[in-house]
Amino acid sequence: MEGQPRTTRLRWLPNAITCLRLAALPVLAWFLAVDEGPTSARAAWFFGAIGATDFIDGQLARRLGAESKFGAIADPFADRMLMAVGLIGLITLDRYAWPGPIIILARDLIAVIAFVVLARRGVTLRVDAAGKISSGMAMFAVGLALLIDHRSIDVYFWIAVVVSIATFANYSWGIARKLQSSGST
Repeated sequence: MEGQPRTTRLRWLPNAITCLRLAALPVLAWFLAVDEGPTSARAAWFFGAIGATDFIDGQLARRLGAESKFGAIADPFADRMLMAVGLIGLITLDRYAWPGPIIILARDLIAVIAFVVLARRGVTLRVDAAGKISSGMAMFAVGLALLIDHRSIDVYFWIAVVVSIATFANYSWGIARKLQSSGST
């Protein structure tokens, strides 16, 4: 290890951060379960801190040349699980009725299933800019909604829901075109 450059020695760090993000989710769930709604400042700040680690581990993975198969699967899984806990928390805090959070949860669940099914068929899916913007908007909306009970946050949350639906439709259309051009059904 002594002769290796620092970047080589730290290649484990992005995946470790992803694992810590997953390990933090039960704590977030506990905050959401015991706090009285409609908001929870500690859950909101914890949600934000966990979400920030997604950016950090991604940057580190690229800078350290530490992108891995594990990270390619675990990182988006951790993101989806963070969103799931946050969205379910919004329901349990009585911040929102179920339709909005469930729409985003369903989109994420269907996307994960599609990713797995299509990967088995040899079709790879990439997250495009619209998908990243949509996910970022939804994550930001959940964090804000956990922190602040205000009409402007509600409007932003519902905009994030609509953008989630639009990007899902865009991905669905793209997948259908890919499958059609490859001759798969």
